[in-house]
Amino acid sequence: MFGKEKFKYLIIIFLGGLASCYLFYSANQRQVTQNNFIINNAITRANLKFNKELGKANIVMESMAFFFKYNDSVSLELFEEFTNPFIIGLPGIKALEWAPRIADENKLLFEDSLKRVFDSTIRISKVDSISGLGLVDKKKYYFPVEFTNPVSHLKNVIGVDLSSDSRNNFTLALANRTKNIVFSQPIKLITAEKEDHYGFLVLKAVYGSKENEVVGYVLGVYDMTEYIAKILDTELKVLDIVIVDEDQNKAPLFSSFDQSKALDLTTTLQKKALNVANRKWHVQYFAKDLYATFPHTIESYFLLLFGFVITSLIGFIVFRNDNYQHTLENRVSLRTKELENSNKEKLNLLQEIHHRVKNNLQMTSSLINIQKRKLTNKEAITALEDSQSRIMAIALTHQKIYQDDNSKTVNLKDYLSDLMVYQRKLLPTVNYTITCPEIHLNLDVAVPIGLILSELVTNALKHAFEISSDDNQLHILVTQEESGARLILIRLTDNGKGLPKDFDPEKTKGIGFRIINSLCKQISAQMNYTSDENGTTFILSVKNLENII
Repeated sequence: MFGKEKFKYLIIIFLGGLASCYLFYSANQRQVTQNNFIINNAITRANLKFNKELGKANIVMESMAFFFKYNDSVSLELFEEFTNPFIIGLPGIKALEWAPRIADENKLLFEDSLKRVFDSTIRISKVDSISGLGLVDKKKYYFPVEFTNPVSHLKNVIGVDLSSDSRNNFTLALANRTKNIVFSQPIKLITAEKEDHYGFLVLKAVYGSKENEVVGYVLGVYDMTEYIAKILDTELKVLDIVIVDEDQNKAPLFSSFDQSKALDLTTTLQKKALNVANRKWHVQYFAKDLYATFPHTIESYFLLLFGFVITSLIGFIVFRNDNYQHTLENRVSLRTKELENSNKEKLNLLQEIHHRVKNNLQMTSSLINIQKRKLTNKEAITALEDSQSRIMAIALTHQKIYQDDNSKTVNLKDYLSDLMVYQRKLLPTVNYTITCPEIHLNLDVAVPIGLILSELVTNALKHAFEISSDDNQLHILVTQEESGARLILIRLTDNGKGLPKDFDPEKTKGIGFRIINSLCKQISAQMNYTSDENGTTFILSVKNLENII
């Protein structure tokens, strides 16, 4: 029993824990689904914004190229007025510049015009990777920066020859050849605010009246960090982004990751190839830790705790019910034992009563026997012997009652056997047979049937046989119907001389049949008989209302 209960508690704990874990997982899975939606939505928006903002850069370059192509005379003030809206509206823009083509014979004239504009001597210079800016080498054409916006902190780039930097020559040549907007390779920007920022140049060649003659270049300088931070400010709260130029894989053009942390490219959610004019950028998206890791929401832990509490409560209720059931079973068991002991005591007492009744009846028979010895009247002696026979029939019934285990019924077969053993004393030579199934009579019919059978057997032994002979036969056949009230048929047959022709059980003067008739009425029994010179048969039918045991 304890093992079954232990197994039941383990099942409750297992199912409760399983349900709690399922609730915990489901709550977090809902958050994971929501996070995935937010991540995918952020990636989609980022891709759209990239295309939109790069389109703006193209429009600005086209506008500036158109402006310088169709304006022969442009002042610094006009350039600033034209480009100020772009400086304000373009994210990540560091400068918009104009670099005209200056022939060597016009070099001094150009430098003189710059002096008048900026009130200081400015020379056409070149970019020296070792010493910084230096005097430009003599060549046929120069492309010095004439205008820049903003000019306040970029005045030092005025006069710098774009074609003097070998890194720009490929870009300038590509712009000349394609006549389209081109992007430079990633360049390292060094500003007062931050170091090691990468950026890029957007450049377009401007042609004069002769379509194959380049008159200058318009260009924009972009800080990639500021560029991405402004256009993807919302998306960067969800995503980490790494942008790598296809031709320069050593250092990323942009990375929102902490530079002190190692970058695990296997966690990439999506990789998009972005065609930017003449270059190809590979944009990689990574989910931030808040969205990439298991959520562990407060709701999930509440549901987990709730599941454990409910499981504990169910277990406690089951435990209390089991204890109550055990207590109840113990009480019932104790009460059952008490009732069994009480019934056993009552049974023993009842058996003792029947035993004493039987002893008292035997004592009465013994007293009659003493009285009988003192009598000389044969009729009186016969009457006393008949009374003794009836007393012994009743005593035999009580004997069978207390010998039975339940003391509530009488085994009819055993009773008939003992009755015939006793009655045979009247006529020892008679041969008798008993055919009787296992039938248990209830107490209400046992005593009357015992007396009836005793009277019938006594009459048969006394009157049926004229002489004592081994041919004398007495047979008792008992049958029982299995339907309804279980009708019992008892046939008592002898091979004696038969009854007188004028015999009538209802009118006989003998006390025996008067007793039989009275007892038949008492137990609602019916008695019939047949008789001829070959013998007599009495048929007694009675209902045994108790169940067979």
